Formats: sequence, C-alpha cells, structure tokens
Amino acid sequence: MVRLRSQAVSQGLYLTIFLADSHAAVEYGATSSSFFASLAPSAYQQTVPMTPLVHVVLSFRRHARASVGYVAVLALSLLIVLGIFDRPEGDLGLEHWAVISAWMAVFGAKFGRRLRMTRGWEQSDELPEPDSSSPVSSHATSNHTASNSKTSNHTSDERNLDIQLSLLAVVGTYAIVQLAGGLSGVWYPLVYVLISLVACCATHPAAGIAVAFAIVLEGVTHFWTDGSDDWPSFLTHALFVGLFGALGALVMRAEVTRVRVRSRTRLREERERLRTESRLFRLVSPSSEVAHDEQRLCRASVDEVHHQLYYVLELLHRCLDLHTCVLLMLDEQERQLRIVELVTVGKDIAEGPFAAGEGAVGAVVRRAEIVNLQHIKEGYGGLCYYAAPPRVRAFVGVPVVERGHIRGVLCADRIRDEPFTAHDEETIRTSIRQVLRALENERVFVQLESSKREQTVLYQASKALGAALDEAAVLDAALAAISKVAPYDFAALTIYDVKHKRHHVRRAVGDGAEQIEELSFRDNASLTAMAVKNKHYLPYRGEFDGRQQVLFTRRAVLPAMKSVLVLPLIVREDAIGTLALAARAADVFGERVRPSLQVLANQCAVSLSNAAAVARLEEMATTDGLTGCLNKRSFLDELQRRIRSAERFGRRMSLIVTDIDHFKSVNDTYGHATGDVVIRKLGEILRRVKRETDLVARFGGEEFCILCEETDTQGAVLLAERVREELGATEFQTELGSLHVRASLGVATFPDHAQTCDTLFECADRALYAAKRGGRDQVRAA
Repeated sequence: MVRLRSQAVSQGLYLTIFLADSHAAVEYGATSSSFFASLAPSAYQQTVPMTPLVHVVLSFRRHARASVGYVAVLALSLLIVLGIFDRPEGDLGLEHWAVISAWMAVFGAKFGRRLRMTRGWEQSDELPEPDSSSPVSSHATSNHTASNSKTSNHTSDERNLDIQLSLLAVVGTYAIVQLAGGLSGVWYPLVYVLISLVACCATHPAAGIAVAFAIVLEGVTHFWTDGSDDWPSFLTHALFVGLFGALGALVMRAEVTRVRVRSRTRLREERERLRTESRLFRLVSPSSEVAHDEQRLCRASVDEVHHQLYYVLELLHRCLDLHTCVLLMLDEQERQLRIVELVTVGKDIAEGPFAAGEGAVGAVVRRAEIVNLQHIKEGYGGLCYYAAPPRVRAFVGVPVVERGHIRGVLCADRIRDEPFTAHDEETIRTSIRQVLRALENERVFVQLESSKREQTVLYQASKALGAALDEAAVLDAALAAISKVAPYDFAALTIYDVKHKRHHVRRAVGDGAEQIEELSFRDNASLTAMAVKNKHYLPYRGEFDGRQQVLFTRRAVLPAMKSVLVLPLIVREDAIGTLALAARAADVFGERVRPSLQVLANQCAVSLSNAAAVARLEEMATTDGLTGCLNKRSFLDELQRRIRSAERFGRRMSLIVTDIDHFKSVNDTYGHATGDVVIRKLGEILRRVKRETDLVARFGGEEFCILCEETDTQGAVLLAERVREELGATEFQTELGSLHVRASLGVATFPDHAQTCDTLFECADRALYAAKRGGRDQVRAA
C-alpha cells in the first residue's frame, strides 16, 4: 500500500507539473506569436504557411488549453481518492508541496484568464488580423475567420472557465480537508463555506456541477479511501452540501432580483423625473407623453437646462453673497412648486413639492410681484424650501413670468442682516431673463429635433409605401412607420366595402389581435363605422372608455385601453377604410402626434388604392375577362415552367384540350350573348372540377385547356369524362327554348406522348381532332 501510494504521488506529481508547464507554454507561445507578428505582420504571415498540419496543431493546442483544468481536477481527485494527502503525522513531503504548487499555478492561470475575460481584456489566441494590403494565403484568411467565430462564442468560454474553476476549488478544498484530519476533521466545514461561495459567485450550471461533484468525491473518499460503511454520516454530509449549495443559489437569486428591482425602480424614477422636468420647463406639451425615442433628446435638453440654471444661480450666489439661491417652478396644474435647481451652503433644504400659496414664496406666486423681506426674526417659517426654520435675516423672491404667465419663483436669502437693494433685485431680474432665454432656446431645439425626426420618419414611410405594390407590403410599411411616431399596443386596418356596406379587418397586430383578425361587420354605431361616415378621426380627444364606446363590435372587445384613435383612409374624397390605434397608457395620441398620424394614414390610403389598381392590372393581364380563367400567354408561361419542373423531378403531367361542339351554330342561332353564357358556364365547370394544383385557361374562342400535375393519361381521361358529362347535363334557358351543348376533349401526357411544350400541345390537338372526327361528344387520348 505504501509503494502504491508513493508511485501514485510520483505519477500525479509528474502529470500535474506537466499540465501546469504546458499551460504556461501555451500562454507563452500565444504571447510570443503575437509579439513577432506585431513586429513584422506581413513577413510573419508569409513565412508561416497555414498547412493542414498547422491547423491540427493549433486545434490541439486550443483543446489542450481548454481541457487543462479538467485534467488537473481528475489528477488531483485521483490523489485524494488514493489517500495521498492523508498524513496523520502532519508532515508534508516535497512531492506534496509540488502538487500544491502545480494546483495553485493552474488555478491562478484560470482565475486570471477569467478576470481578463470579465473585464474585456481577453485576446485572441490566433494570428492578428491580416492587413488588406499585404498578400495573405487562404489559410490565414480562414484562420482569421475562425478567430472571429471564437470571439462570438465568448459566453460558452466563460461558462467553461467557471466550471473548471469551481471543480478546481472543490478538489483543492477536499485536499486541505484530508490534510487536516479527513472528513471528520475540524476543517471539514470549509467544504460548506466553499459550496456556498461557488453557488453565489459561479454561473448556474457551474454551481450545480460543483455540488454534484463534491457529493460524488466525498462518497468515493468516504466509502473507498477511508473504508467506512457509515451511511448516516455520508448522507448527513451530502444533505448539508446540497443545502448550502441551495442556500447560496437562493442568496444569489435574491441578490439578482434585488438588483433588478432596484434598477427598475431607479429607471422608473428617472423616467418620471424626466417627464416632470420636461413639462416644468415646457419642453413638451403638458398634455402629451414623452415618446420612447424622444426620451434621449429630452434628457439631453433637461441636462443642458440644469447646467445653465446652475451657472446662473452660482453666479448670483457669488455676486450677491447669498446663503441660498433656489429656483422653484410651478407644476402643470399650477398648484405646487418644485425645486429645479439651487445653490446653497446650508444642509437643511426640503425636498418638496410645496404648496403654491405657502409662506413668502407663495406670496410671490399670488401677487406675481417681488417680495423683499428685511430684518427677519430668527425662527421665521415662511420659507418653504427649508426643512427647519432657517437663520436667514434677508429674503427676496422674484417671480419668473413668461408671456404674461407666472412659471415659478427665483428666491435668494442671506444669513447676515443685509437687506436686498433695488440693484440686487434688478440683478436677479436680469438673471431670470437669462434663465427664460435658456429655456426658450432648448424648447426651440427640441421642437426642431422633433420636427426633423418626424420628417425623417415620414420620408422613409413615403419611400416604403411608394415601393409597396401589394396590400400586404403596404400594411407592413404603414404599421412600421406608425410605431415610430406613436407607440401603440394594438393596431388594425379595415377596408370598407361600399357595395355591401361592410367593414373588413385586413390586418390586426398587438394585444387582442387574435379575435379581431379577419373580422367582418356591417355598418353600425362603432367608432370605425362613424369615422368612415364622417371622414374624420375619432374620438375627438383620443380618450377611450370601453364601457360606453365601441371600436368595432360589442363582441370584439379589446383589453383595457385608455387611448384610441381611428383615422379614416380617404382617397379622392372617398373613405376606403380606417386605421385604428389603441394604447394602454393615456394621452398617447394627442395633438403632438396626431398630425403625423393623419399624414401617414393619407399616404397609406393612396398606397392601398395603388396596390388595388396594380392587382387589377395584374389580373387583367393574366386572366380572361369573360371566364376568370388564365389567358393564353400566362398559361403558356406557366406550362413551360411546370414542364421543366416535371422533367427535373421525373413526374408525369397531362394536358386536356376542350372544344365546344358546333359552337358556331350556337352563336348563329341563339346569339353571341347566349354563346358568352355557354363559355362562362364551361369555365365555371372546369374551375369546379379541377384540383387545387391544376390550371385552367381559356385558350381562344370556345377552346379551353386544363393542365394536371402528377397525373397520368388514365387520370386525365377520367377528369375529361367528368367535364364532358357535366357540360352535357347542363341546360341553358334561352328565348328560343332550352339549349344543350356538347364538347370534345383531347388528352396528352408528358413525357409519355411528348417531351416539349409544343409537341405536347400538338398531341393534345390531334387527340381533340380525332374526337371530332370520331363523332364528337367524346374524349380521346393521344
């Protein structure tokens, strides 16, 4: 047993030292390669041909580097299982210190690489990016592509390193425990501490793997190394290992949840502050919401206003030797005052908001004139922006008046008993004019940027809608453009059928779109129908109450929406449909965005009209106006395409040619109007009896063609017989009495009878003429 352990120590020592040295050599090799490549990249790339052998070597080096940690874990686990670190006498030999040093080297290298990867300092192991001006072999180019692919797998590399670090920490801890007396020693609780740390700090798969590995390693050590059969002790240790791992994971999950909740709260507070200050400064309309894509613009403007306000207040504070200089602005309802900027040497400033009529500051708001207090007694509580009665002896409040409306108050006070003079008041009024000028400049800037953004959106939408040639493309372009102007939770586009007085929902997206999609309803008292009738947007203020208002029908109920806007789609004074938008938030479709939405709705209406015209032109160009079947040109194009497909995949395809018998006598006897009825009825029969994949075309006059895919001659003959029988059984009522017509049909099959399109038609025609010569009212195959 002693000899076995000594041999295991030697083999484990050599293996661990070799792994540590190879890991260091890999690090040095990558560094030296990058160093020489940086000295002469072109020469280096030309002198190192990327042969398949080099690729194999680099791949082996990459995999060896990635698996060093796992091999070290297996080696150290083997030494622990063999009891190498079980030293009752407590002395450690040179081989033990060598193993410990090798473990520290591997763990340190992995931990350092993980830190560099976390900080974004991890460098690629491959050659540097080749210069586009230097000649580079194709192997170097492919190597560079592999480097980019490795960079994209950054997350998997981090996960792999976490697993290796966790397992190395586990085996290192069990080695220490074995050195300090084994699983029943005083240092065993160190395992619980480690498991908790791993569960808290490592990623989810790494923590679970570390816990499972610790239980397995402890079980092998307990039952095989120590030779114990004490199951209760092992189960207790395993239970506590799992428990500490679960507690660590719960702590980590709770911390992550706490950070997320705190981040959401801070983000929500920041958005609310941005919304409030944007309205205080009148950067946006008081009745409108700050759009998501405008938040960055408003944030930059609010920050710029704060900087300018601070510089003005700081200048006043120094020039007039003030204790506090504060600017308070009225809210939208003009009921409360909020501190927007201040400069003070005190620490007892209240956060607010404050009532607009409170104390000396409220007197400035009520009177809209300067309030100058002199020789203030100690303990005076009329200054609302102090949390406690201040020690100030002089106060002046100057109203901030803009276009005849009071917007706020600029307050200044002193601790020493030195009243504010008329010159001081004029200085403060001059500062207020500077403040108002700064606010006006930012408002103009925000308006210009908003107009620029809206014009860009409208221009891009106009291009997209102009390029859309079908209804689906128009709807996609319109909804994409509208989402950039106003954020919506539901959108639908309806088309109005004037002839039948029905509204059809062509597209619905968002919350509750499933029950609205493909909805069809008659004229009613809904907002959609009324918008079409009045040719005006509804509702007037964009507010929606689902208990009193109906968007489409009473059964088609949307989720709780507070904002709704229905825009009519008008083309040449005619309403062809509506564009309905809905949002859960209030005041989403206000005056700020409604004009842009109306422009988009008008462009969408024109594009839909153009798409319908294009569809009609395509239909006229490809179909027969009398029967609705394909015309000759489109049928021949489709026939050539399908013959090429059948030839490629080795499939059969049959062609049926139909001709009405004695049709000239029908026209001569009953008139051309009756002849058109007969032709139209034959087209209906052919479209009804054909399969979904078959094609029917009117080839000219009373001649029709049916193209049957994957159909042999026998199947085509059966279909032709069905057509002949149905046409023969059809009775036409005319002024001269009832009329029955018959038809002759010819069948030819590809590739049995013909190999090309022309020869296939010739064979079918010959079969048709054979039927004519054979007595008519029959089917003949080629």
